[in-house]
Amino acid sequence: MSYMFEVYYKSQADPKKEAALTESVTRLGGRLGYREDPNEYGTGSICLTYEFDGLDQAEAASKALRQQGMHVEGPVDYGP
Repeated sequence: MSYMFEVYYKSQADPKKEAALTESVTRLGGRLGYREDPNEYGTGSICLTYEFDGLDQAEAASKALRQQGMHVEGPVDYGP
């Protein structure tokens, strides 16, 4: 089973911020699965989708990012 969560932040794209987020998530067992451009769906936000093999890892990473003030949706079951 896989798990994922999404991190949203307002555009302008910030490569340094995204690299720091991804580094944090990687240290906690996750990986960047998808990056949604703000103009793709007209949301005005950039969405980073992180995937995990275990729910405990996903919950720990989402909690850590929320403590940093990030908007995180999930984690949720992502399928096999």
